[in-house]
Amino acid sequence: MPREKQKRGRRAEQKVKDESKRKIDGVNDEPVAKRMKPSDETEPYEQNADYIPFEPEAAEDEQDHGGSGDMPFYGLLDAEEQEYFSRANEMLELNQFQDAEERSLFVDGVYQEANGKELKIACSQGCSRLLEKLLSMSDMRQIRRMFSKFLGHFLHLVQHRFASHCCETLFIHAAPAVMQKTPKSHTKKSTDDDGEAEPDLSLADMFMAVLEELEGNWGYLLTERFASHTIRVLLLVLAGEPMDVSSTDSVIASRKKERLGVPAAGAQEEKSTQQKRSVPESFEPALKKLMGDMVSGLDDTYLRALATHPVGNPVLQVMLFLELSHFGKSSAKDPKSILRRLVPDESLEEGTESATFIRGLLYDPIGSRLLETMVRYMPGKAFKNLYKNNIRDRIGSLSRNSTAGYVVLRTLERLGKDDLQNAMDLIIPEVPGLIERSRLIVPKTLIERCMARGVDTRPLAQALKGAYDEDPIIRLQQMLKLNGSSGEPAPETENQDKQNEQDEGESEKKERKQKAPAGSASASAAEKLHSSLLVQAMLTVPGPLSELVYSSLLAQTSDTILGLARESTTSRVLQQALTSSTSTPQIRRQLTTRFQGHLKELALDNSGSHVVDALWSATKDIFFVKERMAQELAQDEMVLRDSFVGRAVWRNWSMDLFKRRRGEWSARAKGIDRQLQADGGERPKSKIELARARFAAKESESGKQPVKS
Repeated sequence: MPREKQKRGRRAEQKVKDESKRKIDGVNDEPVAKRMKPSDETEPYEQNADYIPFEPEAAEDEQDHGGSGDMPFYGLLDAEEQEYFSRANEMLELNQFQDAEERSLFVDGVYQEANGKELKIACSQGCSRLLEKLLSMSDMRQIRRMFSKFLGHFLHLVQHRFASHCCETLFIHAAPAVMQKTPKSHTKKSTDDDGEAEPDLSLADMFMAVLEELEGNWGYLLTERFASHTIRVLLLVLAGEPMDVSSTDSVIASRKKERLGVPAAGAQEEKSTQQKRSVPESFEPALKKLMGDMVSGLDDTYLRALATHPVGNPVLQVMLFLELSHFGKSSAKDPKSILRRLVPDESLEEGTESATFIRGLLYDPIGSRLLETMVRYMPGKAFKNLYKNNIRDRIGSLSRNSTAGYVVLRTLERLGKDDLQNAMDLIIPEVPGLIERSRLIVPKTLIERCMARGVDTRPLAQALKGAYDEDPIIRLQQMLKLNGSSGEPAPETENQDKQNEQDEGESEKKERKQKAPAGSASASAAEKLHSSLLVQAMLTVPGPLSELVYSSLLAQTSDTILGLARESTTSRVLQQALTSSTSTPQIRRQLTTRFQGHLKELALDNSGSHVVDALWSATKDIFFVKERMAQELAQDEMVLRDSFVGRAVWRNWSMDLFKRRRGEWSARAKGIDRQLQADGGERPKSKIELARARFAAKESESGKQPVKS
């Protein structure tokens, strides 16, 4: 017979006795909120506390202002509503509408069905995505209505896991219309066909209402997991700065954010979110007050701790960017400014508190992003002190580090010619190690900045030449992370890698990829992309750097060149080599002959078709080669017209003109049309155009003659 389950220990026995006593006495204890242990003025925190609250003032006000623990419940959608909105979500994601009018009618229908249920949808795990798609397809009338429905609930919505993304999307698409004024009707509210009243407030007034609603909670929301990204959008809206979420350099959203990929209601609205906007005059003082309220409750120690906080650091980046760029770099001289509070010492000499803080940010994965913002936007005098005392002598070792290397990139962008020359001399000894570990972004940026500043790149070319093999065939394989002579992975090696990946765990996969040598079959797509970008940068520099690539390309076989043209990353190298100003006619003549006889298969390939397009410009001064290629394309007209990329090649090569009016095509192929336009002249008229002109002149003459009776 099994034993009765019993809890062990005296505390468990006492708990059982207390519970039985409550049942007998009939006492119904109400849950009582936990109270903090009283503390003396000399001991502000508990003696055995494991942590210090990040925002001391915000933590006290959280219960009064409705923190994340006091989230209201707006209700749930029933089964029929869930099914309807799920189908609507699928329809919007497919986006198979005949025209914009049909899509607009469908969006209006969904809005009518969602009337009164907006807050439920925003807080729903499955339907919040639908609301984001609706907002991205809505016109300003619909956005104003949705904005008015959210007013009064933003404090809770911005902290919600799903509704916070809806608030972010709402702010982004409402920002372009903040300058539009809405006429107010004092006698009667205007209504539309659906009978719903139009909101009286303009979008600018609604944004100011959001600030009033969130006032007093900024210290808490600054590091709140879901509210922080909405706060960043709100700061940029008030400043009129671009809000390009798709950009990889954007601090609006993390890289893990789901990209819905739904087109906006209009191309103009989508473009307006990616450029600087004009904002009402009331926004600037509101922005200053907002930024002051965010950091006023934090002392300097907590503000510096915010620099390495995973949630608060992006908000601090936005505020520092706005302080230095929007309000002017002179604002950094204010002792109460964010920059001066982070680094109070102007000299930044070794041993100071500011220098220690900067050195800690250099190697911190989170803090280094804030340091990048400092380097990019801080005043010139402050940057010179920072570079002289903290980066200049160690720039070579910093470039080796995977985290500090990004700060080096921002530093190279601001250096003058002399400082850039000294920095290049210190980085050159580290180039072989950077190439070996596939950290190619530092050499690429160094090449670009040397070109911009007019610095001699021959020492850098010599270092790159020593980092690769002497054989030009092997050198190109190492440069582009190729896996074989054809530029494609060997089937046996690829199958073996797939089998190994199935047999080993995640940690073993990462370890194997890190130990894999350069040019092996396990080279990642990111490594190939960075390799391609480095080679493209080398091709733009006249002299030894570009010659290093051209000699490697010319040493390859035709099969290898065709393999490079069919791969997405390496095809861009061929396009650059064919169209760059550093390529001579002799080099282009040797490269273009490799593609003759294979234009059909390249024109039908997604990557190869771009190489065929580049051949039009590459043969601008070798007309007989261009004519042979056009004849080869004309033989496969029907095959090319049946393919999407093939039709693009046919159009870019003006093949219809080649078949019907060979003389005009020859003039265009030789660049005569462009030369005439540059000289202000007109292109020569064709025979049919001359005949039409003669006919029109004859008709006008006959029209002037009197008609005989």
